[in-house]
Amino acid sequence: MFYFAGTRKPNFSDIKKIDYNDYWINRGFVINAKLKEREEIILNYIPKGSSVLDVGCGNSLLPIRLKEKGVTVEVADISEIVLKGYGAHGIQSVRVDLEKPSDIILTKEYDYIVLSEVLEHLTNPEEVVAVLKKSAKNLIITIPNSAFYRFRLHLMFFGRFFTQWVYHPSEHVRYWSHADFLDWISSRGLTLINSEASNGLKLFGLPLFRIWPNLFGHQICYFVKTNEL
Repeated sequence: MFYFAGTRKPNFSDIKKIDYNDYWINRGFVINAKLKEREEIILNYIPKGSSVLDVGCGNSLLPIRLKEKGVTVEVADISEIVLKGYGAHGIQSVRVDLEKPSDIILTKEYDYIVLSEVLEHLTNPEEVVAVLKKSAKNLIITIPNSAFYRFRLHLMFFGRFFTQWVYHPSEHVRYWSHADFLDWISSRGLTLINSEASNGLKLFGLPLFRIWPNLFGHQICYFVKTNEL
């Protein structure tokens, strides 16, 4: 059967439960060699001299580039392997289990807390944001846009939902369109400063994803004030 490029058929026969320490042991923890498009936007947005906590950082290059820019940066993740990997680059860390928000204790305040492609993995993003926003002036959040045109067409013509997981369907448990997420931000007592699609459809070089993000934006960055500090 034909599939739109970049839209995968789910492999239900090879579902594996994820343990993030085992995941990084098997994969081998190596920090990415390049910034992703959304990370380039975030790097350009955060000014030198700011303080940042990157939550759920994985193996992103962003914390290292922020440090090189003159930003005071820390990382937070559930995997000790991840935290040790950034420690080798002189980046301080805190271990957090985002599935247990009541156990999250942050002893510092930050200008920015970054949640890049994190919230869609959580069953309780409302509780997590409620905890984290108390320690930040601003949040920078990125999510995949579930209303992306390719997903819509795939469902319309082939009757299959988009596949946003590799090992287990529970990798993504929350789904938002751009329009949905704007409402979600407001419902959390946050104030939107700006939003920007980092990638998506271009037509003859024209970035349609910037003009109509809800339809043509694949991943979208949201810059919000917490109204807390």
